[in-house]
Amino acid sequence: MIKQDTIVILGTAHRMGEPGKESPDKRLKECVYSREICKEVAEKLRSYGCKVEIDYEPLDLPRSMQSSIVKLERRNELAMRVNYVNEVCRQKGAKNVLYVSIHMNAIGTDGKWHDARGWQVCVSDKASDSSKKLADCLFDAAKKNGLKMRQPTATQKYWPQSLFVLNNTKCPAVLTENLFQDNKSDVDFLLSDGGRHRIARLHVEGILEYINNR
Repeated sequence: MIKQDTIVILGTAHRMGEPGKESPDKRLKECVYSREICKEVAEKLRSYGCKVEIDYEPLDLPRSMQSSIVKLERRNELAMRVNYVNEVCRQKGAKNVLYVSIHMNAIGTDGKWHDARGWQVCVSDKASDSSKKLADCLFDAAKKNGLKMRQPTATQKYWPQSLFVLNNTKCPAVLTENLFQDNKSDVDFLLSDGGRHRIARLHVEGILEYINNR
């Protein structure tokens, strides 16, 4: 039975204007794919009785936040996401909120295919025990769904990272890297019906496991 006091916030990846966030053949755009997965995960979680929000759905920032300076626009975007999550935490209590940001990985920025593959989950380098538990639940769900896994050691399932949305949100927070957008085999899998289904399903299963056992 779902604990009704929990609010799940799903984080979309980047915006259309963020450079380099697509497969070399341009079949997969991270910002688009992430939003599609977030919608699928949200719909399924709601069918189980979860309260779900998505941090930002449009592909571009509001005009007032756009800038020709990429770093400034990126900073505006990240601050907007963090402010959104923390406002929900302020209203509902941080202990009742969790944040899962859904991304794709990449090993290069040269527009070429590379060999790195696999699924991983990241936490803040100052992560709480709750964030680590959430990461463990998602890792276990990804492994159960047959994905090739990446982990820093044989016993540690999550990667500590200094990422703005993880370091500055007040609730348990993780960021999933759902395979590599510059590996052709990973991209083929992500764009297949079966691959998309497994990516969405692992998030649903991992989040439900965390909620019901937190």
